[in-house]
Amino acid sequence: MNFLRSKLDALKRNHFLKNVAVLSGGTAIAQVLLPFIFMPILGRLYGPEPKGIYSTYVVITNITQQIACFRYDYAIVVADDDDEAGGTFVLSAVLAILFSAVLALVMWPFTAQLAGLFNLDQSGAENTLWMVPLTTLVCGLTTALNYFNVRHEKYRVISGANIIRVCVMLATQITLGYLGAEYWGMIIGQFLSYFFGNFRMVMTLKGRIHRYMFQPAFLKKIAKKNIAYPKYMLPSAMANSLSLSMMGLVIPANFGQTLNGYYGQINTLLGQPLVLVSNSVSQVFLKGAAVDKHNGEKLSKVFHTVTKWLAILSILGFGAILLWGDPLIPWFLGEDWALIPEYLKYLVPLFMVRFVVTPLTSSAIALGKQKASMIWQFCLLATVTIPSLLAFVTPMSFEQYLLAASLPMACAYLVFYAFCNKIVKDAH
Repeated sequence: MNFLRSKLDALKRNHFLKNVAVLSGGTAIAQVLLPFIFMPILGRLYGPEPKGIYSTYVVITNITQQIACFRYDYAIVVADDDDEAGGTFVLSAVLAILFSAVLALVMWPFTAQLAGLFNLDQSGAENTLWMVPLTTLVCGLTTALNYFNVRHEKYRVISGANIIRVCVMLATQITLGYLGAEYWGMIIGQFLSYFFGNFRMVMTLKGRIHRYMFQPAFLKKIAKKNIAYPKYMLPSAMANSLSLSMMGLVIPANFGQTLNGYYGQINTLLGQPLVLVSNSVSQVFLKGAAVDKHNGEKLSKVFHTVTKWLAILSILGFGAILLWGDPLIPWFLGEDWALIPEYLKYLVPLFMVRFVVTPLTSSAIALGKQKASMIWQFCLLATVTIPSLLAFVTPMSFEQYLLAASLPMACAYLVFYAFCNKIVKDAH
């Protein structure tokens, strides 16, 4: 008993784990528990095709929002002082506004072609593309606000924003679903969730953002000092986003929106319960790694502790889904989703590996290995691009494509984990 009590006391005193608990606790409530409770309702309100159209919208905006702040949002966390952090936030917000406006102008002449490419025209969903620039803007601002709050260790604020965001999304999607809005109900709910969730995080700006931070000369100085982020991390982020989104782009184009709906629902089932908790760890780990980058021994200890606990959670969580998903998922989501267990098993290995490795890639960023991270992201993109291109020219079933695209990606994540482990050890 004394041994157990001493271990529990040590966990309570661990500042890193405490911050993870605060942030992942809010994440668990907002992005796991609440969606899980209402998932049976949403599964019956929105079938595979509407879910597929919504997933296409999400995939596209996941790519465009990576560009919105040109990765200057990452520099907010590791800025040398609060003035630089404030200026970097302003720079990120200005770039998000400008990029979203340019995106709308560029998309305008090609809306019909884009809709045809992703089979949106067959469902009369062409106009959903006009939500992409608006969502890109609000998501870009969300990311900048999020890292600004991480900078000031306002993890409870981030958790509160997550709860507001999911409550707004669920309320909107369920209400509009009952009114027969179909895919529009899901898209509008997603957009409004980010819009209202930001109000909670905006409060942290008070007293920390000053008028001189908007001066062009000051912003130019900040941009020049942190040029490594758009130079190395933007291509890296784009490669990462494309690699994660490639399957969501290829499936609607090659297999149709119905199968894309199944894939999108699998991403919800496998992604939300565990991967979003992983992202919470990543945010806190980035802050801790930035502080401890000159103390290699401490960073190495945290690295291996995080690895161990994420591996345990990954095995338990995804193992349970794999073992008992077959009878439970159709009962839980409705008969429209009866085919999910058949497709799910092809993606579990990738999600298990990604859950463990993704947070720990922050160590490469904190240790100044942006170039190496960028190279790996392009290698990751290549591993999924090759089978995706083959899917267009070689007869391939949906199941074969899932396996061919996911297994090489899982191997690529393991290779980069070995690299991160090495550079952390070398920091001693």
